[in-house]
Amino acid sequence: MSDALQYAHPAIGVLSLAALVFAGTLGLRSRTDGRRRRELLARHSWLAPLAFALAALSWASGALSSFYLRGDLDFAASLHFRTGTLIVALMASSALSSRAMRRGSGSARDLHPWIGAAALLLAAAQAATGLRIMP
Repeated sequence: MSDALQYAHPAIGVLSLAALVFAGTLGLRSRTDGRRRRELLARHSWLAPLAFALAALSWASGALSSFYLRGDLDFAASLHFRTGTLIVALMASSALSSRAMRRGSGSARDLHPWIGAAALLLAAAQAATGLRIMP
């Protein structure tokens, strides 16, 4: 049973990365495709919180997996764990900037895509560091 559970975290991570990439492309396209802007923003606004939830779930499942199932790893000591923590923090910042954008903040509108891009780039690096420590 624990062997199968070790692969739950990587599977959630893949789903999280896919959702983050797709949400990011929707957000980017909404800034460049004026005709479909509303539709793309609506899809982005629906998917981005799901991507955030998946990232948080991936972080939690990774922490639990390393603590309970991976005696070969020091809990919370890896670059993979620290990067995951930073991704979740960036996505929380992105969610907060999204709320500020809805209230009309121009600076949040300028900052929001950069936060998302940083989270996306770190998520790609996260996948690479995770491959090194797969069971």
